[in-house]
Amino acid sequence: MMNPFELRFNVFNTAKTFLEEQYKANMAAWEVLNKTSKKTEELSPSYPTMHEVIEKAIEINEFVSGAANKELVNVAKRMSGVSVIF
Repeated sequence: MMNPFELRFNVFNTAKTFLEEQYKANMAAWEVLNKTSKKTEELSPSYPTMHEVIEKAIEINEFVSGAANKELVNVAKRMSGVSVIF
């Protein structure tokens, strides 16, 4: 079983891998576009920054921990007379 530090590191690595794979796919698409068109330099994808990786890790963590679902339930409860099951 992983301790909390290992879990956070695992989420961070998942986010990093996800963004790297997205970058590779974007780069492959850009290379195809670059072969067929000129002046595509400004369309070149940029490698994910540390800030982007951390943002994605937070997004994954919120999803996994159910924080987003809890917020949806709270919003649903505040609605007048509406019963929503998640």
